[in-house]
Amino acid sequence: MRTRIRIVGLGCHRCGVALEAALSGLPGVRSVTMHFEFGDADIEHDASLARAALLEAVESAGYDAL
Repeated sequence: MRTRIRIVGLGCHRCGVALEAALSGLPGVRSVTMHFEFGDADIEHDASLARAALLEAVESAGYDAL
């Protein structure tokens, strides 16, 4: 399954790397691709991992997610 999340305030590569690590650490996440120019992330994950868990991980890292 693939989910795209809009991340508010994603402005630098270093921040994106930290956020990518936070998302990649969730059980069931296979890959994370950050798109700095668009301010979003594509997450490939198991269907059992809910979008709410992805949003929570983004928010726990200090960003707002849509």
